[in-house]
Amino acid sequence: MQDIVTSLQQLDHILRREEAQCDALADNIQRERQVLRTLRLADMAEVNRQRAGLLDELALLETERTAWVVRLADRLSLAPAAISLSVILERLESTDAQRLEMLYAGMAGKIRALRHEITINAGILNSLQVFIRKGLNVVRQATAPLGLYSESGAPRECGTDALMFRQKG
Repeated sequence: MQDIVTSLQQLDHILRREEAQCDALADNIQRERQVLRTLRLADMAEVNRQRAGLLDELALLETERTAWVVRLADRLSLAPAAISLSVILERLESTDAQRLEMLYAGMAGKIRALRHEITINAGILNSLQVFIRKGLNVVRQATAPLGLYSESGAPRECGTDALMFRQKG
């Protein structure tokens, strides 16, 4: 029994660290949105670097949680097909297990919300890319040679000296 209590304490520690990482990721997503809205694109590199670190840490914590589930499932002699955190916590039927199950469910809700927020940022970023591409296309067209010639036949790209259009054919 003491072994189970220790295992639940380990899970509590893992879930709380995951929750803290999710909160940090939510802050990062909001910072990214602010950077996109204010067009401080130079700050994007730092936001992306931080995001990569947060996601790496979340992946490590998920691996740690998965290993915990496998270890405890083995101790409880559960079939490999039945290995899931929810199943294990339901089988333990303790107040600590119920509390951890609620913590885990809350964290799953946070992760769904984070995915939604990331989708919003991706939409903003996509709109900015379209805007920038269109702006660059307008600039490129505006600076393209016009194919005009002066009265003497010298090529001119723009200006009042250009009186005749180049004839084709």
